[in-house]
Amino acid sequence: MLTFAFTGPRNLTLQQADSAFSVIYSLPRCCWLIGCANGVDAIVRELASESFVLFKTQGSQPYHYQERSKRMIDALAAARGTLHAFPNKPCPKELTLNSWAGSGTWGTVLYAHSLSCPVELHPLAEIEIPNWLQQKQLSLF
Repeated sequence: MLTFAFTGPRNLTLQQADSAFSVIYSLPRCCWLIGCANGVDAIVRELASESFVLFKTQGSQPYHYQERSKRMIDALAAARGTLHAFPNKPCPKELTLNSWAGSGTWGTVLYAHSLSCPVELHPLAEIEIPNWLQQKQLSLF
């Protein structure tokens, strides 16, 4: 079954929300993996069909959101699905798989990329795409 997960900022301008809504609305209604936050997550929940899985946090600290996003991406990888990401700021230079400091959206993208999940990037602002995302990964399959 076709599966999509979504990541994006919790705070959006009206123009960014409209852009994200347009992209999400145009996607096929399949199995959607959805987060519990405001912003992009809320738009996805609004547009979701009956076939979706909601991933909730166990608190409101940044590490709670990171843990939730990792669970969602693990499920996405198992389903061989695609991540749709809506960043609205540049990727922080200090971002690593262990520290998503400065951007949960980019941390989720990095984690999905590390598991070889396809990532569809839908930037909501003029931003530079990080080198690590531009490089193609070799697959042994």
